[in-house]
Amino acid sequence: MSDIELHISKNDITLILDELEANRPFEACGVLVGIEGRDIVTVKQAVPVKNSKRTERSFELDPTGFYKVWGDAEKEGLDIVGVYHTHPSSPSKPSDWDKKTMQDTSGIWVIAGIDGIFAYRMVKGMVEFVEMV
Repeated sequence: MSDIELHISKNDITLILDELEANRPFEACGVLVGIEGRDIVTVKQAVPVKNSKRTERSFELDPTGFYKVWGDAEKEGLDIVGVYHTHPSSPSKPSDWDKKTMQDTSGIWVIAGIDGIFAYRMVKGMVEFVEMV
């Protein structure tokens, strides 16, 4: 387990779960906008971004949508603190592709799958579970 907590609202969790259902059988994705503290990452808003791959097993944040959200976040004094995506037909654990991609990022990954919704981050090459509060 990680030494940080992810504070995310029930509304944002519901939004992500709704995205899972609305985009099934394809993966949905988006970004987590908020504030990263030393022990707590606070999500102020989960923002859907088009999955430019539109496949059942992978995602790619549409660059135009991503940069718009990033710019809007900066105007509000916020950061991109992570991403979310869905696993419409598999558990909400990082896939091999997720693990490889997580190595290139420092943020939180929220994954919604057939068994619920969970958060992770990569630390020194190891995937850590992050408690959602």
